[in-house]
Amino acid sequence: MRRWSWIITLPFMLIAVVFAVNNMGPVALDLWPLAIQVAVPLYILVLGTLFVGFVVGGVATWLAAGGRRRVARAEHKKVRQLERQVSTLKQGAQASGPAEAASGAARLTAPGR
Repeated sequence: MRRWSWIITLPFMLIAVVFAVNNMGPVALDLWPLAIQVAVPLYILVLGTLFVGFVVGGVATWLAAGGRRRVARAEHKKVRQLERQVSTLKQGAQASGPAEAASGAARLTAPGR
């Protein structure tokens, strides 16, 4: 998996470096509502815009997945609770014997529980 990450990342890094080297000329950036005009190299403008888009997309994805994370936490809590219940029943079955264990298993699988 790590190799695939490098195989995909390295060409993009190379393209970004070549783009930056070839586009060092200044570009006038007019920040419209404010009366500010800044001269920045074109590569900073383009790569900065890509970076900001990446961060905004990541934050939007993280926020959108909040409901699924909440459901996963609740299900994980329920699983831990059920595992504790099973271990308690197993300990009780070992202490009381096979006849009680069979009736405990029947109670566990009874509908409506």
